[in-house]
Amino acid sequence: MFTQENETILHASPLKVWSALTRFEDYEHWSPFIRISGPLALDAIVQYSFRMKKNKRGFSVINARISHLEHQRHVSFRFGFRGLISVEESYLIAPESVGSRLVHSFHCAGPLSALKLGKLKRNLNLILETTDRQFQKYLRPSRPSVKAKKRVRRGFRPMD
Repeated sequence: MFTQENETILHASPLKVWSALTRFEDYEHWSPFIRISGPLALDAIVQYSFRMKKNKRGFSVINARISHLEHQRHVSFRFGFRGLISVEESYLIAPESVGSRLVHSFHCAGPLSALKLGKLKRNLNLILETTDRQFQKYLRPSRPSVKAKKRVRRGFRPMD
């Protein structure tokens, strides 16, 4: 059994973070690895599509269960592979003075999780860091673009 986690401070309210995490149809805008579709309800079965590398074309699809659901605080998705390994992806939100703290984690259990799985752990860390960085960008308010102004040069310029 092992857990890989990443903690991020977000400059967004817990409500805004929660709304973005639970709007499954918008995952494609910030999550290069995960897609979810289905109802947001405790013990609901959702379609959990994933890929281990963001440049991989397709997604593998598996049924997952929403194992934890606490409004504006915690949501987790649990899925497994034939009793060999069980994986739970969790998002835990806590208020911070500047916005929110997001703890994003993968908890793995079962016979396969006891093996030395260095590559899997590195991949899960990369997924956490990349996804959380993209999520942080997604939550940032967009700034209006500023058109570059041509600078007018004044004064004497010597001729070559």
